[in-house]
Amino acid sequence: MRYLVVPSKETEKWRAFLISNDWLERGYNIQKENNERALPLSDFFPEIIPPPLSQFKIIEKVVSAPIPSNYLGFLEQKISKNILNKYNQYWPQSFDQIGEIIIIKIDENIEKYANEIAEALLLQNNNSTRVFQDLGVKGDFRIRKLKLIGGSKELGGETKIKENGIEFIVDPTKGYYSPRLATERLETLECAKILKNKLGRGLNVCDAYAGFGPALMPLLNEKGLVNLILANDLNPQVSLILEKNLIKNNKEKSSINLKCEDAQKLILDVQNRGFYDLLLVNIPHSTLDHLPFLIELLNLKTTAVLRAWCIIESKNIDKIKKQIKKLFNSLNYSISKIIVEPTRTYSPTQVYTKIEIWTNDSS
Repeated sequence: MRYLVVPSKETEKWRAFLISNDWLERGYNIQKENNERALPLSDFFPEIIPPPLSQFKIIEKVVSAPIPSNYLGFLEQKISKNILNKYNQYWPQSFDQIGEIIIIKIDENIEKYANEIAEALLLQNNNSTRVFQDLGVKGDFRIRKLKLIGGSKELGGETKIKENGIEFIVDPTKGYYSPRLATERLETLECAKILKNKLGRGLNVCDAYAGFGPALMPLLNEKGLVNLILANDLNPQVSLILEKNLIKNNKEKSSINLKCEDAQKLILDVQNRGFYDLLLVNIPHSTLDHLPFLIELLNLKTTAVLRAWCIIESKNIDKIKKQIKKLFNSLNYSISKIIVEPTRTYSPTQVYTKIEIWTNDSS
């Protein structure tokens, strides 16, 4: 590699000059050269030394290539710097990591480099074994369609997750899972502990849209917290994994009732009506539409809690809070506390919002 040798005291001056002309090779260190400093030169540096650098000498040094600091560095090694620069505006800047799986969206302008992108991501992330391209939400269950672009086909889509100290299986090719909600799930655990202390007994819990069960497993691991769980998910492929996860993590041997049906029909079973102390509803785009069919699962006689999540227009928060109050009152539930609180931005006008409602709480 070519290096430009400059006086030590002028190192920063000439480094800035090289950068301004795209002549400094990034990622390589400045080298000591006796009492001077050697600056690494990029391929764009001219063969003939231009002024005002003609006063300095150029030397050749054999140095090891630096380890790239991000996947784009590995990608450059595979497709060349020229191609990387040509499509600079299109390379993905972020991706989702779920266990050993990476999920990434790729602009159509660079889809021809999908395999190279996957290889670069696997080199950068040593603990990952597969890369899937996100092709958008598809199908009756509204899950992401994922295309394998890197890693072994034999491994499929299943991967182990460790969240809040609890290990379980998810498969993003079959159902939805977001590690971003881990904090919300811890809050559900704390809420359940408070409710148990108020009632003085183990809780009956219903998760109407349980997915792979990430919200339920922390509850099952807590000593004496849960009496019975109703875990429901409409997707049969997800339900199979849900069952395995709950059985594995049922440390307290709580009763588990698994359902695979439309959650809005759970109320048709008279044994479910008014039975549950804690109701979880996480179907963000439809939560508000489904609530009227789910609220009566809550115990009407003692303190009960609804925790739900929805995506709403930020300007409508107060309006929706009033609608929820009206709905609970119409079903003869006395609201003791109601929280309708945005937790993060979903779009320029929409927010991901937490709903928490306590009923019949006299304390």
